[in-house]
Amino acid sequence: MVSLEQIRALEARVEKAVTLIDKLRRENAELEQRLVEASRSADEARAAYSELESRSAASLRMTSETETTIDELRAKLQAAEAESASSRERAIAAEQKSSDLESKAEELKREQSRIEEGLTHALQKLDAFEDLVMGISVGEAQAEGDEKVEAVAMSPTTPASQASPFPGESPSEESPDVDQLPGTEHELDIF
Repeated sequence: MVSLEQIRALEARVEKAVTLIDKLRRENAELEQRLVEASRSADEARAAYSELESRSAASLRMTSETETTIDELRAKLQAAEAESASSRERAIAAEQKSSDLESKAEELKREQSRIEEGLTHALQKLDAFEDLVMGISVGEAQAEGDEKVEAVAMSPTTPASQASPFPGESPSEESPDVDQLPGTEHELDIF
C-alpha cells in the first residue's frame, strides 16, 4: 500500500524536476544569447578584418601595425568561433537534458495518477468492507431481536398482527446468512 510519505516524496521529486527544467530553460536562453553575441562578435571581427586589409593596402607605412592587429583579430575570431561552437554544443546538450527531464516529469505524473487510482480503489474496498461489517452487526442485532419477538409471538395473548417483528416481513423469514450476502466474496482483497 502506498504511504503518504511516499506520495510526498514523489511530489518533492516532481517539484525538483520542474525546478531543474526551469533552471535549464534559463541556462539555455542565456547560452543562446551568448551564441548571438558571439555571432555578432564574429561578424564585427570579420568586418574589422576586411577594413584593416583595405587600409593596409593603402598605407605601406602602417603595414606592420596592421598585420599585428589582423593577427589579434584572427585570434579573437577563432576564439569567438570556438566559443560559438561550444555554446551550440551546450545548448544542444541542455535541450536534450530538458527533454529528458520533461519526459521523466510526465512519467511521474502518470505514476501519480496510477497511485491515486490505487488509493481510490483501496478506499472503495475499505468502504465496502465497512458496509459489510455494519451489515453483519445489524444482522446480529436483528437476529437477537427476532428471538425476543418470536417469544412474544408464541405467547397465547399476542395478536396475529404482532407475529412479525418488522412491517412487511413474514414470521418465517430468517436473517440472511453472511456468506450469502451479495458482494461478500473476496471482500477482504483490497488490491
